[in-house]
Order: sequence, then C-alpha cells, then structure tokens
Amino acid sequence: MIEDIHEPVELYKSVFKETHARNTSEYFEDLVRKSGIDEYANIKTVKDVRILEHQVTKDNSISVWWKALRVFVTIVGVICLFFAQIYQELLWLIGPLVAAALVIFKLNPLVKDVVSRLEQLKQQLNDKLEEAWQQMLPLNQLYDWNIVAKLVQQTVPRLEIDPYFTNGRLDELRNIFGWNDIFNRDCSVVFNHSGVLNGNPFVLFRTLDHWMGTKTYKGSLNISWTEKVRDSSGKYSTVTRYQTLHASLEKPFPEYGHRTFVVYGNEAAPDISFSRSPSKLSKLEEGMVSNLRKRYAVKKLEAKSRDIGEGKGFTVMSNREFDALFGATDRDHEVQFRLLFTPLAQQEMLTLLKDKEVGYGDDFYFLKQHMINIVESGHMAATDINADPAKFYAYELSLARKYFNNYHNDFFKSFFFGLAPLLVIPLYQQHRSHADIYKDAYGRSSCLWEHESIANYFGEKRFQHPACITRSILKTQSKADEDGGQIVSVTAYGFKGIERVGYVSVYGGDGRYHKVPVEWMEYLSVSSNTDMVVQDDVSIHSEVSAWQTKFQHCGVEQESAILRRSIVCAVMPK
Repeated sequence: MIEDIHEPVELYKSVFKETHARNTSEYFEDLVRKSGIDEYANIKTVKDVRILEHQVTKDNSISVWWKALRVFVTIVGVICLFFAQIYQELLWLIGPLVAAALVIFKLNPLVKDVVSRLEQLKQQLNDKLEEAWQQMLPLNQLYDWNIVAKLVQQTVPRLEIDPYFTNGRLDELRNIFGWNDIFNRDCSVVFNHSGVLNGNPFVLFRTLDHWMGTKTYKGSLNISWTEKVRDSSGKYSTVTRYQTLHASLEKPFPEYGHRTFVVYGNEAAPDISFSRSPSKLSKLEEGMVSNLRKRYAVKKLEAKSRDIGEGKGFTVMSNREFDALFGATDRDHEVQFRLLFTPLAQQEMLTLLKDKEVGYGDDFYFLKQHMINIVESGHMAATDINADPAKFYAYELSLARKYFNNYHNDFFKSFFFGLAPLLVIPLYQQHRSHADIYKDAYGRSSCLWEHESIANYFGEKRFQHPACITRSILKTQSKADEDGGQIVSVTAYGFKGIERVGYVSVYGGDGRYHKVPVEWMEYLSVSSNTDMVVQDDVSIHSEVSAWQTKFQHCGVEQESAILRRSIVCAVMPK
C-alpha cells in the first residue's frame, strides 16, 4: 500500500491510473454478476432493436417520399385545373383527372400501407426496447450515490468521501480551521463531495455564482432632411437626404456561471497566506526564447526580493524556476512558506506545472488563508461530479459498461489532479486532524450546503418566483425538526424584468441632435420561499414510497419525494 503521495504525476501514471481502471472494471462486473442479467440475451435483444431502428428509418424515408409525391401530383393537378379555367379548353382537364385518379387509386393506398407498416414497426421497436430495459432493470437498480466514494477510497485509501456533507464536517472547517462562510453569499451549491484527505477535511464544491455585469443595448432612428444643391449649370434643386442614427446604452445585467473548487483544511503552517494563478511560463517549450522569458521573470523576482520598500519580507527561493512558475509573491511568512515547499515539494510542483501528457498542467489557482486552502482547477469545470445513479441507466449492457468505466476513470483523474497541488506538500500529509465530528446527532445531520445541492437537484423552477425571468440562486436555512427530519426553508433569489426605453442624443447629418430610442430591460430582484422536508441517514436501497407516505402529513405531494445519496427529501407546497 502506498503511504504518502508526494509525487502525484508519477504515481498516477505508474500506479493509480491502471489501479483505478481495474477497480472500476471489477466493480462493474461484480454488479453484473449480482444483477443476474443474461448478457447474451441482452445482446440478441439489442441486435433486434438495431434492425428495427434501421427498418423504421428506412420506411420513414419511404413514407416521406410517397407523401411528397402525392403533394406534387396534387399541385400539378391544381395547376392544370387553373389553366383549364383560364383557357376554357377540355385538353387541360385531362391533367386534373389523371392527377386525381393517381392520388385516389394509387398514391393514397401506397401511403396508407407504408404508414401502417411504419406504425407496426414502431410498436415492435418499442416492445423490443421495453424488453431490453426489463433485461437491464436488475442492474440499473444496483447503482447508488456512493459508488464514486467506494472506488476512490479503494484506489487511494487515504482519500475518503463522506456519504453526504454533514454539520459536523462543516463545523470542523469553521471552528478548527477558520473557514469563513462569506464565499457562499452570492452563490448556491449545486453539488459537493466532502471527506478527508490524509485525515484532514476537504470539500469539493460546484457552485452557481451570480454577479451583476453589464449589457449593451442598441437602438436606431431614421431621419431625413432636405437640402438645396446646385448642379453643374448653376441651377438649384431640392434633394432629400436619409440617415440612420445609431446609439447604445450600457445597463446592469445579472450574470451567472459555475465554479468548481476544493476547500481543504490543514493545521500545518497556520500563519501564512498566499495566492497564485496559472502562469504562461509553465506552458513554454524548452528553447532559447523560453529560457530568456524565464530568466526575465527570475530577474524581476530577484529585484522584488531586494526591494525592502515592499514591506512584505519577500525573499526569492534558491530554486528560481519554482518561484517564477509558481509565483505566490504575495506570501506573508517566508519561514512557513519554506516549511511547506521543501526542495522535494518544489521539484514535484514544477513537475506538476510543466506536465503536458499525464495530467492537466498549470491550470489551477491556489489560495491559502492560514489553515484554509482553496484550489480551483480549470479542468474540473468540465467534469461531471454528481455521479447521479440515473446517468448510468441503460438498456444495452455493452454501452452501460463503457459509460460506467469512462465516467469513473475520468472523474478520478480530474479529482486526483484537482487535489495534486495539495499532495505535493509533504507537511500536509504529516499533519492530521483528530476532531470528533460525529459526536452527536447534530454532527451527523446534513448541513445547509448539502441542502442547497438537494434544492438544486430538484431544479430552480420548483422554487423560483413566478415573475423571475433569470436563473435563481437557491439559499437554505434550517427551521425546525420534523419527526426525526428537518424542515428546511429554500429561498430563491432572481430577477424580474421591466421593459424600459432610454433616449440618447446623437448628432445627425442635418446639423441637429436627435433623441435615439434604445429599448432596454431593467432587472429588479425578486425572491420566493419554499419549505423542504429532509430526512438523513436513510438506507440507500430504502423504498422512497415509505418516506412519501411519512411526509404526507406535511401536505407533501406523493410524487415529490426523492432519495438522493443517503437523504430523502420532499418539497412542501407553498
């Protein structure tokens, strides 16, 4: 078993990639064995499905062709009838008569026959698809929310993922490591994974963030005026000039975007803060020009190190390349910075930054604020992190196998390299938290950020204000206990729109200013409150119907209860 992970790039390449792929494949095949499905029977059924799909596509094309021909013949007949009425000649009546006969006695029966056969094929296809889904039902029922956690921990035992984000885990980050909730003010947690890395707490967040940007609205106005002009003979005449005036207005506009980042608590080097951003220097190929650019960066760092007027006490590291590529020149405690970034850590960080084949290279922001570390990697923005069991449902075993393996291998790679900037620091793997976060029922209950992700799983539209025309930021607050569960208030913050018209003065070719109208939208904030009932620590294979019945005394609709991770939740009517 691998103990500490100080060389993430090399270990992923030589050990973890293959190990996780093997663990994932074996886990899926074990699910297949437990399900008891007949793979060969499924292969035969899917083959029949493909044949029927081909036949449906073929007959649909034939049906379209015959229908088009019928329309064409009908149009020709109508045209001939039109000319017969104009020219009053019996010869033109032959066309409509032939067209009518062709449509009635030939094309209509053909179209009817093709449509009938097509409907039969579609029904056969639906029956075969239903048969395939029934064959795969035992396997589809075995997927659960904890598969990601099991596979990740099997590959990297020191990386444990919680069943869900608890109050105990959140309080640990707040009270022991100094986590500040201010980050959550203008965003909503869409999904999260919490757990421990080398005994220290982490949370992988995906959030929906909101900020007020600006939008440019454009308008125009057509103007005209008359002018007297003199021609070559000296005579005057009046001409009309035309011009389109254009104007624009910039107005506030609500904008939204997703972020994916890791929050990690560690007591090592508790007094230092620093930040760093991706560096273009990391992506340079080896060569004379690249070396010159790196040397120039090092010279700037050395000058900064000598500048006592900075007042920061910044001292350039002996490994100049590390300082140039990693940056973190705003660090405020040189001794603790060197405790974190030992020569081994510097070398492995450089390997991580310059890697172009194994991982993702230098694509991450790193912020350390005392005992809280935040790492935001660009590659994780495109990673699907929720592992919803429904995404693995399939009627074809071969496709289910391929998707299951690809998803979990892609997730592991993305997640592992999202943590890699933390893994290269040896001191972080020597300090382990010993907090008892599950000492009572409160510590085991789901926290507000888990509630936010559940609300987002239901969907914004279920909570948003009726007048809202934008996305909604969902925020939650626990109100009271309810029969062993929690009543959680969900507030949806969004914007309604009011159409406005602004007028901009624009100088025209007639020598006057004109008020050009510009239509724009004023966005005014709106909010709506809805309650949810949340029950934690539910068996992952529990029947949702039992909890639906339990929630009915709260006025909850029968179909509104869901089982997500180990939590059953239901939305209460407004």
